[in-house]
Amino acid sequence: MIGAVATTCLISLLFVLILQKLYKGGKIQQLEWDISTVTAGDYSVEFEIDEQAYKKWYNRTYKAGGGEFEQGYSPALSLKRTMTD
Repeated sequence: MIGAVATTCLISLLFVLILQKLYKGGKIQQLEWDISTVTAGDYSVEFEIDEQAYKKWYNRTYKAGGGEFEQGYSPALSLKRTMTD
């Protein structure tokens, strides 16, 4: 009787230890997968610009005399520089 109880306790203990190891190993694999699949979407922001506001910026800032159009910058880079300033 004592042998059966001891065996049952040992099996239960081993089962719990194996489950904990699998759970922790799965968490580590999830973190490794998440780190290896980082994309630009994880660190970018998207927002809409009204068409009228874009045209106003394009004509008054980008195409202005001495503006970035004459310096050879693309509209996208110029808009990015304007927004970060």
